[in-house]
Amino acid sequence: MWSPRRATASACAVRDMSEKRDVREAAVKYLSYKARTKAQVVEHLRRKGFEDGEIEEAVKELEAYRYIDDMAYSSMYFRYGFDKGRGIMRIKRELAEKGVDRDVIEAAFDELEDVPDQFEEALRIAGEALGGADMSAMAYEEKRKLKGRVSRRLAGRGFSSDVIYRVLDRLD
Repeated sequence: MWSPRRATASACAVRDMSEKRDVREAAVKYLSYKARTKAQVVEHLRRKGFEDGEIEEAVKELEAYRYIDDMAYSSMYFRYGFDKGRGIMRIKRELAEKGVDRDVIEAAFDELEDVPDQFEEALRIAGEALGGADMSAMAYEEKRKLKGRVSRRLAGRGFSSDVIYRVLDRLD
């Protein structure tokens, strides 16, 4: 038998289910374009106006289905960064900026099987920056400027200072 009280309770239950589905749908739609970190999904859902409780529940469900997996994301991002010629420091910094926990970043790095030699990669990038210039035929001031340019490029790519200094020593 229909009653106003039962109709109101029923409507609230339907609305709650609808809101949960809306949060999940918004999250899945956001994830459908490309892989994202947990922090990126949470931030997106907050901007959409969903409440923290709804977001937390939806994120836990998506993590259970492995739609959100910061460890897998970090491993993939390391491979992507290495393919782009980036150094370890820059990749780790970018992952931290994307909201990945430092422990997850370190664990993902430790699990990598094929980490390119940072010195060899930096040396290759330095060679590109030199553009075939012969350092031995240059005056001191020209060498200094060129080394500065190479150094800045390598630092911007995320190579450590010890790798940069080793490369600069090799250039002489």
